[in-house]
Amino acid sequence: MSMSVSIAALAWSLALFGQGGPGGHALRVVPPEMDVSATIRAIQSDGLPVELLVIDVCRSGQALFPPPEGSPFVARSGFESGAQLREWIDEAHEAGLPVYAGMDLLRWVDPLSSDPNLLEAHPALMELDVGAMCNPRGAAGSGFASPWSGEVQDALRGLLTKLATDYPDLDGLYVAWSLSLDTYLGFSDAARVASILALGVDPVDFPRWGPMGTEPASVTAWLEWRLSSFREILGEIREAFRTASGGKPMLARAICGVGAWKPRYRAVSCQDWLEWRFHSVVDDLVLEIDLLRGVNTPINEFRAGYRLYETIQPPGHPYLTPLLWVALACVSRGGMWWTAR
Repeated sequence: MSMSVSIAALAWSLALFGQGGPGGHALRVVPPEMDVSATIRAIQSDGLPVELLVIDVCRSGQALFPPPEGSPFVARSGFESGAQLREWIDEAHEAGLPVYAGMDLLRWVDPLSSDPNLLEAHPALMELDVGAMCNPRGAAGSGFASPWSGEVQDALRGLLTKLATDYPDLDGLYVAWSLSLDTYLGFSDAARVASILALGVDPVDFPRWGPMGTEPASVTAWLEWRLSSFREILGEIREAFRTASGGKPMLARAICGVGAWKPRYRAVSCQDWLEWRFHSVVDDLVLEIDLLRGVNTPINEFRAGYRLYETIQPPGHPYLTPLLWVALACVSRGGMWWTAR
């Protein structure tokens, strides 16, 4: 991704939201496609207004450092020792840049990369929709691990604990925590068992839901449980990282419009970010507006979602993120967010 694209996206964002100018800027880099050292040098030589560097440390289940023994995650080729990540952190700090590690916690298959499909080797860890239960291997392309799997939870806590332990100079963590926006996942064995234990209900037994607002009580209870259990699991993951890192912060990516949706639709991705922030399971959010779906509807949803965010006390300082086809530009009171898409 070129800096010119990022700057153009920033200018567009400023015009759209009428922000007077960010007080700080952040840049997210995604190795190995993006050269972290070259990016740091460009920030210095070009005088770019970047005040926070986020390095993606694990994509498609491949980490830039050695995962714990027995983990489903693997070290990315060329990064087996973990030394390169440590060098990048040192380089960034020498340049005066704080460094956050970044990771999509549940998207274990990246459809935009040529990385191997990790879930093909671990089909029991995959989250499924109702149509994929009979053929879980055929659903590996969905790319999401099951948050209700105890093995997935253990793997994430173990990976982030090792990250914090091996790299104590990291300044924080940025995570994406979401299921698919397009498909109602939550029918894996792990998800069904969790629902039965919590509610006495197997979601595959639900009849047709009918129009929104007329769902049976059992469906309503299941939707509420999806959202609350998803939040609680994120809180446990955050606590593992904070304990290992000595209390360093965790930011979460949030699709802003989802916060204003009705529970039936909010529970698809389980992006109940208002409750995450209200219950302090994250330190703050990167609020995202998805302009890939058009303009008017996402902007209206964004404004409604941000009004919800502003009801939280004490007030926070989120990043605001318009999602563009090529780049993300983010402007807020506190900063701007750039990242490759």
